[in-house]
Amino acid sequence: MTERGSTPRELGLYVRELRLSLRNNSGAYGFSVMITSVMAMLSALRSPPGPGQIVLFFLGAVASFAIIEAIATRGFTRSLGNQEATKVIALGSSLNLVSIAVAVAVAATTGVVLPATLGWLVGPFAASVAYLLVTAAEMTVARRIEEVREVE
Repeated sequence: MTERGSTPRELGLYVRELRLSLRNNSGAYGFSVMITSVMAMLSALRSPPGPGQIVLFFLGAVASFAIIEAIATRGFTRSLGNQEATKVIALGSSLNLVSIAVAVAVAATTGVVLPATLGWLVGPFAASVAYLLVTAAEMTVARRIEEVREVE
């Protein structure tokens, strides 16, 4: 046993499980931060939403995923797959600051330009689409960086 009461093997197992947790949750974490920030931004730009506007908000956020997923899976006939390298996911997720900032800026723009109720529907929809598209670009950058690292 080491001083802290755990063996190097146990510590190694813990670190592997921590990496698994990061891999499985990084995308959801980024989206959660983004959509919460979108709600806060729209609330700051407009009066707090009423119950109907909250329903529009989550419908807009969910619809964006449904539409992009339908496109990505060719009408739900193909798998989304899960073959990405952990290094690519970790590096790409670390770039989420950009996709979150772009998504919140898109929501802020819709909140300023559109009437309040329409903004509560379009804001999260447009922000989610922007987040997904920029996140894909971030993952592309991460993949290219990893490809260069593997060549060297």
